[in-house]
Amino acid sequence: MQFLAFGIRIGAMVASLAATAIAPLAAQGTRAAVLLTLPTSTRALGLGDASGAALADEWAVFLAPAQLARVGTLAAGVASESYLASTQLSALAFAVPAWRGTIGIGARLLDYGTVREIASQLPGLDGVETGRTVSAQDHSFVVGYARALPRLRGIRAGATVELFRTRVADLSGQGTTASGGLAWTSPSGWDLAASVQHVGSGIRVGATFGELPQTWRAAVAAPTVQVRNARLKAMAELKRVRGGVTSGTLGGELIWVGIRGTDLSLRSAYSYRDRSDDRAPLSIGAGVGLGRFTLDYAVERFSRIDQVTHRVGLRFVRVSAGSASPAK
Repeated sequence: MQFLAFGIRIGAMVASLAATAIAPLAAQGTRAAVLLTLPTSTRALGLGDASGAALADEWAVFLAPAQLARVGTLAAGVASESYLASTQLSALAFAVPAWRGTIGIGARLLDYGTVREIASQLPGLDGVETGRTVSAQDHSFVVGYARALPRLRGIRAGATVELFRTRVADLSGQGTTASGGLAWTSPSGWDLAASVQHVGSGIRVGATFGELPQTWRAAVAAPTVQVRNARLKAMAELKRVRGGVTSGTLGGELIWVGIRGTDLSLRSAYSYRDRSDDRAPLSIGAGVGLGRFTLDYAVERFSRIDQVTHRVGLRFVRVSAGSASPAK
């Protein structure tokens, strides 16, 4: 996956050549803002990111702007994992009803860590520590708004603006992206969602300019099938990233509802991706809910580098009189 390779290159660079920190960006040439392509929601990761049409929580601020309109009460979530090349990938999201719709706020961070600087291209000093430390980070902040359109029954619209910044040792760059989308729920319970994400002019770090990973997404979710205390929902999503990378995913989620506000969720998906994408096609996740809180887990495997990542997330939903139960 070219975006992921871009991020891994930066991590390797920080560990070896701080004096030439921009080299990995230059090698990639046309791609930037790797952070915008990486996981946020733990639940969505377990569904292979095929949850765009089924979302009804605060994480929609990153994944499907229009679905923020389905959040009818205060909701917050945080997720984190030890990612590739000894990096740390974290995100948080918050949503609250306001102004006849819903406001969403989120932030994400990819921390490449801190290492000791090694002298490079200095006669007689190559490989010698300079006494300094260097680090690299990508981080972003997003705000969004969505609402149902009363005159267009079942249709929701939403948009977000995201500010992001990349810092590699003493070099940095920043930019702004916009995303927007529509969603529709049919009278029979089918959900459709479409969005365009990460629209912007790109980012310059030092002398290197990179394009943003502009993404088009279309998703569908079937009506929920309920058998006694179990609910099953099937979903699918088609995604295309600027540059010709297209993927399709089929997923499903089974939720068993217990007593006193408890529930257990099992999720899985299978993705059809470009051969350059190192992620294994099968995604797996699970969740345990207890009242206002839900603990989610997802595992992701990278085939060629033979590494497995484990993402953990915690959600809180305020349940008040007249509000719906926490969205799953």
